[in-house]
Formats: sequence, C-alpha cells, structure tokens
Amino acid sequence: MTFTKKYLPWMLVVFVLLAIGCKKDDDDKKEPKAAFTWQLTDVPGEVDFTNTSQNAQTFEWNFGDGTASTATSPMHLYEENDSFIVTLKAFGEGTNSVRDTVLVNNLP
Repeated sequence: MTFTKKYLPWMLVVFVLLAIGCKKDDDDKKEPKAAFTWQLTDVPGEVDFTNTSQNAQTFEWNFGDGTASTATSPMHLYEENDSFIVTLKAFGEGTNSVRDTVLVNNLP
C-alpha cells in the first residue's frame, strides 16, 4: 500500500472538518438601520421623537436648531415656528443615518 492510498482518506476527513468548522466572522454582523418618527405634542414647540432604528446600540440626534442629543427617543422643545432638518445617526456594527424635515407650527 502506498503512502497516498493509506493517508488520503484521513487527509480528506481533516480537510472536510476544517472546511465545515471555519466560517466568516462577518456573517453574524448586522449593520444598523437608522429610522425614526416624530409628532408634535400638546405643548407648543415640543416634538416627540420615536426611534425605530434596528441593530444599533447608541445614537446621535441633531435637531436642526443647533442642539443635539444622545438619548434613544428624545423629546425636544423648539423655540420658533419653522421647518427643521433632523438627523439621526445610529451606531452598532457600523454607522447609518437618516434625516427628515420637522415642521413646527404650534407656537403662538
């Protein structure tokens, strides 16, 4: 019996086991998806933001009026009637951001 005939089956078994046991680490990573909704409250100038992001652990909000927050789902009080571009950044296994225009029109 030659070396090849004797050890080839064992080499194939080892190769198959290694191939099965190895997988990409990136398979389990899920990129964050930033998303939110907003609505005016009964308090003049106050907006309730609801964070609907997925696969994120931390957040950064920019309310478009020079203020920011790291809360998950903040309330924000605007001081004037206007439209504001609000940006939410979601951080996890990467970063994603989304923006929407908030129209504040309930101040006297």
